[in-house]
Amino acid sequence: MLKLYQFPAAFNVPNFSPFCLKVETYLRMAGLDFQVRPVFDPRKAPKGKLPFIELDGQVIADSEIILRRLKSAGSDLDAHLDAAGRARALCITRLCDEHLAPLILYFRWVDDEGWAQIRSVIFGTLPVPLQLFVPRLIRNRTRQALRGQGLGRHAPEELLVFAREDLQALSDQLGSSAFFGGEQPCSADAAAYGVLANLIIATLETPLNRMARAEFPVLVAYCERVRSQFWA
Repeated sequence: MLKLYQFPAAFNVPNFSPFCLKVETYLRMAGLDFQVRPVFDPRKAPKGKLPFIELDGQVIADSEIILRRLKSAGSDLDAHLDAAGRARALCITRLCDEHLAPLILYFRWVDDEGWAQIRSVIFGTLPVPLQLFVPRLIRNRTRQALRGQGLGRHAPEELLVFAREDLQALSDQLGSSAFFGGEQPCSADAAAYGVLANLIIATLETPLNRMARAEFPVLVAYCERVRSQFWA
């Protein structure tokens, strides 16, 4: 039995990590049997981050490496796509993983409005002594990582412009199709739902969440469609 190790659910979404939600969505779309094992401390993961899986006695970490392994084992959501379709799916996945996901991270962990909610929910059960320094330590590390990545060097208003462009691109790519893979989902749908559910369905209130819900009805409808079909 495949085992998926990931953060517990929070904020009204199955996982507040876009990457954990991406992998579980892929497993559901592929119709695979699996067990979820909650992990609270990502330092226990093989690469110090979540998710990771156990499959056939092998531990596999990183969402894209996990999906690659699943595809090679015969669960390829992209099998119905031609070369151009696969290239498009890869581009959508990279946009979600490498640009939108860090923007989500910024508005949760660096921006004060999101941080107040993250701190309360994620760290609220820590013993009092740990609450004094652990949240601040992780927030500072996240801030430094985003600054090193580049996005953390911009003002929030500039980051919202980037996010609006990303979301508009996803909306235009989806158009009137049911999924990014057309009439049936592809790997890009797992990545897209990982970030979009965390922007549109999640109960977090940030400038980025509010913009996604208010300005992109195509993506709102898409999230509801994926949720009703694969998460009901």
